[in-house]
Amino acid sequence: MIRQCLAQVPKEGKHRAKARIERGTPDDIFVSKLAGVKLDQAKQNTEEVKNNVTFNQSIERSLLSGGRTNYIQICAPFELYALTRLIKPKHVVEVGVSAGVSTAYLLHGLQKNGQGGVLHSIDLPEIQSRDLSAKQMLRASWALPPGKKSGWAVPKYLKKFWDLRLGRSSEVLPILVKEIHAIHLFVYDTPYEIDEAIVDFALVDKKLRKGSVALADNCLTPISWWARKRNAIIYQRKSSGFRGFRIA
Repeated sequence: MIRQCLAQVPKEGKHRAKARIERGTPDDIFVSKLAGVKLDQAKQNTEEVKNNVTFNQSIERSLLSGGRTNYIQICAPFELYALTRLIKPKHVVEVGVSAGVSTAYLLHGLQKNGQGGVLHSIDLPEIQSRDLSAKQMLRASWALPPGKKSGWAVPKYLKKFWDLRLGRSSEVLPILVKEIHAIHLFVYDTPYEIDEAIVDFALVDKKLRKGSVALADNCLTPISWWARKRNAIIYQRKSSGFRGFRIA
């Protein structure tokens, strides 16, 4: 599985290089359906983070510090923030971190909620080789740049809300789900095999509660299986492979 969006950082030249977070126009309908709120409430929260120029630029600067010319990421950082603000989760579980763009927006939402929520992230880091051609760089664009660790774009002040665990989800997730009483928001964005993803989803399913939201990027077959099991409606973020459902 390859993540949906590629954010490119122009090479140095006449103009200073600038990292861009791939986000597009926020899909407020997607947010409203998943959060179970009116469209204007969804829009209010996506606009809140969209207009936070200071925060957005800080993440872009962090990405640029990696020295990379391309990054792959979920196309919906504003939607992740808005869902976090609207659901007000106590426990968020994220599988797949890489640079940590999505992680940062989830954490920012938890911070703004001010209710002691925690983001539990699982990542099996892949380190980018120092000797890659441009073509190879594109294929390895979810890998960590040399000298960087999982979530290297996450601001330090947000890490107090963060529980990062390194390893395979098949090994880490069973331990995590035993430690927390519920999962209110789940985000899956990692290279996967269908059978492995279904096992992960079955574990998480035990801890979903009424109003919980499960999301997966470019993971159609496993999340469709999960939604059918739950008799839930899948919603897809426009112009992307990002899908999710809400527990009624």
